[in-house]
Amino acid sequence: MSFFGSLGKKAVEKAYDLASKVEGGRDYLTNAANTVNSLVKGKDARVYLKPGNVIQFKSRASDRSIQIVVSKETNELICDAIGGTGPFFPNAYWLVVCGQHSRYYFHNNYNYLGIRNGKLVIIPSSSTEKPPKEAEFRVQDVLGSAQAIYIESVHVPGYFLSFDEDGVPGDGIKTQIKEKFFQFEIQLIAYGPGIQPEKDDNTIEKPNEASPPPYWSVSAGSTPQQQSQTGNNANSTS
Repeated sequence: MSFFGSLGKKAVEKAYDLASKVEGGRDYLTNAANTVNSLVKGKDARVYLKPGNVIQFKSRASDRSIQIVVSKETNELICDAIGGTGPFFPNAYWLVVCGQHSRYYFHNNYNYLGIRNGKLVIIPSSSTEKPPKEAEFRVQDVLGSAQAIYIESVHVPGYFLSFDEDGVPGDGIKTQIKEKFFQFEIQLIAYGPGIQPEKDDNTIEKPNEASPPPYWSVSAGSTPQQQSQTGNNANSTS
């Protein structure tokens, strides 16, 4: 950790910029920084990013989770960070899909979290299609933290998921290395098939507020099959 601390904020950001210009460089630097941070802190902030796990992302800015909702203006699926936490908030479920080079995709009923045209969007897909390229992310530890992460777009290097205190998506350009708008914590809802439970995990078992209606109940594009898939994912513990 002292190595990264001596670099300073500007030097770390410069290193990421340089790494993005080299094939595989950004992945390498991210993985190296994550490894060092985990060793120093004694805990892996990405421990629940296993294939098939169902998780929630809690924004450190809004103190709420990223959820899918239906836009009142366009009737399209969008997301914000004012969702609840716990198993009774399926709008905030994200099923983890692991890609190559420690990259990830996150979807809810095959509605993927993604970056398109420089904006945070929900990209509808299906079980028969490959995950959209705009939905591929790399996850970085917040250096010095055992819980917080950044979520960076692979398709648009340097673009990070962000939300303000009201849960409104930001512009995605991280200007300060520890800006809380870009920081999230992972909450575990359920383990995927064959995934061994972690010791002293933080699985959420009890809600602390009433659940809103699921987004598919008011979405014109939903199907009964989609409704059952989210419930099955949340109940698929090992």
